[in-house]
Amino acid sequence: MKSELEFTPHSNHLPMGEGTGGHWLSSRRRPGSSEFNNILDSGMHRNDRAAGFTLLEVMIALSIVSIALVAIIGLMGNYVRNLQGLQERTFAHWVAMNRVVELQLADAWSESSKGNEGTDETSLFPMQWIQSVSETPYELMRKVEIEVYAQQGEEPLTRLTTYVGSESRW
Repeated sequence: MKSELEFTPHSNHLPMGEGTGGHWLSSRRRPGSSEFNNILDSGMHRNDRAAGFTLLEVMIALSIVSIALVAIIGLMGNYVRNLQGLQERTFAHWVAMNRVVELQLADAWSESSKGNEGTDETSLFPMQWIQSVSETPYELMRKVEIEVYAQQGEEPLTRLTTYVGSESRW
């Protein structure tokens, strides 16, 4: 009896029968299943796998990406809030410094224990300020405290304390 199968020891393929078309299942053809035979003869080998990802791999990758995007969006929201707060505090400090300059130019150092308040609309954000002048142990100097608010009743955005003196009496 003559063997129909040939085997070469250095071959990567499984043994194949004659006229099998190179497919490992071709030797097991059934008569009358021509559609199955055409699929087998299409050139697909046992070691070939379909390219791409499984549904589970795609779902895991999408969940990792969505978690990362949610974290990034949260960080960006915090960044924007912090940036706006920093901008408001910067403008509030400028308002307080402008108020001190106005006080020095007006030579209003003698108004002790008097509370002034007003609104500054020169910045991007309308701000309210409260100024209080108090006496010091030195009769020619006054302590001036200025608080700037975004809205009255909230925590002040900035507090500035300075001292002004009567230079004309020195």
